[in-house]
Amino acid sequence: MPALVSLALDKSLDLLGTALGQWLPVLLLAAGVAGAWLYRRARAAPPEPPRVRHFTLLRTEGAGGAPVPYETTRPTGSKITRWVDGRQRLYELTDVQLEDGTYAAEPLDHQ
Repeated sequence: MPALVSLALDKSLDLLGTALGQWLPVLLLAAGVAGAWLYRRARAAPPEPPRVRHFTLLRTEGAGGAPVPYETTRPTGSKITRWVDGRQRLYELTDVQLEDGTYAAEPLDHQ
């Protein structure tokens, strides 16, 4: 009986060695690709913090008759609601730069 166990063990090891020999290059390639991806991900520069942009709410007047300013990190195209002259107004943030360096926030309610 021990000879049969020894023969079965030898055949199992041969089969395992053959299978491992065929799949070893594929496994090493997959491990290399995964390692390179993880390395690049870890070394990537952290994302920049959002930049504060200054907007002017068009068709508004604040204290002293100047247009109402608005600061945000939201991207252009965002819609905001602000209280102006005692009522809520809807504005869209644009990428149009005004003469004073601020960006235009266009009113959407047109009142």
